[in-house]
Amino acid sequence: MKRLLYILLLIPGITTWAPAASMPGNTGTGPVSEALDIAHELDEGTFRGWTYGAYSAGRKQLDCTTFISAVMDTLLSRKGLDYTPEMRKELLIIHPRPGGRNVVREGPDPSDPRYAGAVYVIEKYGLGSRIKDMSQVKPGDVIQYWKRRSSGSWFGHAALIESVRHDGTDGKYKARIFGAHRSSGGIAVSAFELHLTGDDRLVYIARIP
Repeated sequence: MKRLLYILLLIPGITTWAPAASMPGNTGTGPVSEALDIAHELDEGTFRGWTYGAYSAGRKQLDCTTFISAVMDTLLSRKGLDYTPEMRKELLIIHPRPGGRNVVREGPDPSDPRYAGAVYVIEKYGLGSRIKDMSQVKPGDVIQYWKRRSSGSWFGHAALIESVRHDGTDGKYKARIFGAHRSSGGIAVSAFELHLTGDDRLVYIARIP
């Protein structure tokens, strides 16, 4: 029997959501894109007071991908576009694992574009474009990344770029991200600064104009 891949070990139930520009190096944190505007609106409105966890309207909790799914649903609705069940499934990265791949132990398959989640959806349905040059990343871009822990296991996370800068000391691009974080206990700008490159990670970024 085919088993499903669940980001961060558990993907919550799928639901229908009620819709509720700066250059790299910028360290501002205000919304500068429609997607980021919507994410902040949802945080302050529909999901005000919600905490991090497997999606449950009754318990008022959600995880990273269900928050990004809600942002995508609202964004496409405002553009007069459909957010289909297939798009939602692909954004949540719910698909059979070829050969029974254990993503936590083995990590995502770099040759399988579906592990890019929201970024895969944006590319596949012509909603925007992939950003591969980290010097071109801007606030409001959608990010899905996978990172290997020091123990060797892997985890995935999805969010929106809140701010990005180039660190002149080590030459790396680093970002604060906005979304539902386990480390924050809910929706917030990350307390951590994410390195956008590294041998221990796969990073996918896309922009919806």
